[in-house]
Amino acid sequence: MALTILLAAALLGAAAWLWVCWCLFPVSVWNDVRLAPSLALARGVSFYPGEHAGAVTTWIYGPLPILFWLPAALASTAAHALEIAGAINILGTVAAIAATCAWWPAPAGISIGVRERLLAAALAVAVWPFASFQYLQADNLAIALGLLGNLLLVRQPTRTGRWSAALLAVAGIACKQTSVGIAAAQVVWLGAVFGPREAGRHIGHCVVWGLLLAGWMIASFDVDGLKTNLFTVPGRLPWAVDPLGRIFDTAPQLVIHIAIPGMVLWLARKWIWTRDSILFLPSLSWLLALPSSAAAFMKFGGTLNSLQSLPYWLPAALLAGLGLLRAHRQAVQALSVAAATAILIYGVRFAQTRSLCFLPATEHYRQATSLADALHGQIWFPWNPLVTIYSENRFYHVEDGLCMRFLAGRPLTVAHARQHLPPRMCMIASRREGPDWGIALHFAPPDARTDDFGLWTLHSWPPHSASPPRG
Repeated sequence: MALTILLAAALLGAAAWLWVCWCLFPVSVWNDVRLAPSLALARGVSFYPGEHAGAVTTWIYGPLPILFWLPAALASTAAHALEIAGAINILGTVAAIAATCAWWPAPAGISIGVRERLLAAALAVAVWPFASFQYLQADNLAIALGLLGNLLLVRQPTRTGRWSAALLAVAGIACKQTSVGIAAAQVVWLGAVFGPREAGRHIGHCVVWGLLLAGWMIASFDVDGLKTNLFTVPGRLPWAVDPLGRIFDTAPQLVIHIAIPGMVLWLARKWIWTRDSILFLPSLSWLLALPSSAAAFMKFGGTLNSLQSLPYWLPAALLAGLGLLRAHRQAVQALSVAAATAILIYGVRFAQTRSLCFLPATEHYRQATSLADALHGQIWFPWNPLVTIYSENRFYHVEDGLCMRFLAGRPLTVAHARQHLPPRMCMIASRREGPDWGIALHFAPPDARTDDFGLWTLHSWPPHSASPPRG
């Protein structure tokens, strides 16, 4: 009875945590700039602008996440669009976790029941990087597709299953270019379990799907835009200025992402690194995703979301661990401790969340909409392009995109920059305490006035007095 109560509380904690993440979703300007390409696409505007034309976005990843979030374009306001996108983002990740926990095979000789599978899902959501639930990231869909691909491969080791797993692995790369670990892990796993011929066939499957996806992208988008945004800009972004500082700043998270799984894989190596181990494929995925993930993590602007290894491994590892606990002679007590641990983690999550809210935080969009309506064609939101997409049906430059072009050694010309700014611009609006790369204000006169309006900081000047961008 106690275990049932604890399990119910853990599942309730998971639901409450996901609800809070959804309520916080509209707060971040990063979600605004990353959703903007989907809404621009719905209006016929390419989210892969060329090097010398088009409104610069912050999107330098594959197109599939943009299509995945496209239903948000059905919303009638910017706030509602973010609410829809937040729900899609969370449900996509949760669905992949739930499917893996529901259908991943049990270790040989051990039974895993519904109770353990529900508990594994609750623990997975608790440990899962919170950014996956609170921010739009190309990694989120890539990881979900990778989990489903691995699940297909182990559950349906047929010709159709392998073709489908290859498609999902390649689709992950079409989400984010560095998501090559799953495809590599699948090839190695098939080679180790079924022989080199099957590994070679899977490489062929991935190549075929890759060529088809590449052909679709070339047919659907401007080639110069694809080259600029998928290769030139991300390839030229510099490495982190202080790599050791980044490692030290994220050391506690790196312990969870790298040190603990690495220690488990070493200590249990005789059980895990065998052909018939249920953790063989997830462990290969963790290992082979690490190099490209670490490289992305150490790039300028890289952060923990770039580390894709842990999510590929976590659900199967939790299931295996709970299966071992169930086989213990004091199984009920052991599983009760696991459920209590999940509840404790959720408690820590809530305690560490700043500005905890239980209703969608959209007040700043109400304020922004009133500004945009009063200053049609005159106000620029460099970090909130959704506002003017809805108020003017126009898509202007995003400051983060301008910054990436500058860092990549491909800054915009003055003419290109001016082409996609409000035609009568006399105000720049930014969220207080939001990011600021110091680029947007170069489009304002030196004597621009600064005021606060609700949750916004406004830089304004008399109409028709703006000078060209300062150097």
